Amino acid sequence: MVKLTQAQTRVMKWLGKGWGTEPGAGSAVMVNGTRICNTDTMMALQRGGLVAMDAEGRWTATESGRAITAQLRL
Repeated sequence: MVKLTQAQTRVMKWLGKGWGTEPGAGSAVMVNGTRICNTDTMMALQRGGLVAMDAEGRWTATESGRAITAQLRL
């Protein structure tokens, strides 16, 4: 199983269940109007193949990300 930081786990809790992000001010990443992390966290998850960004700058979980989320104790 992939080892995730607290911030990465918090992100996958949302994205792995189908939520998407919105860009926030500066490097903030928002879900449902609440800041959940920064872009550095998202870039680390992207390198791990767990999330992907679309052309509008929104992040969503990949199939691998959704599978990891199912294994997490949330």
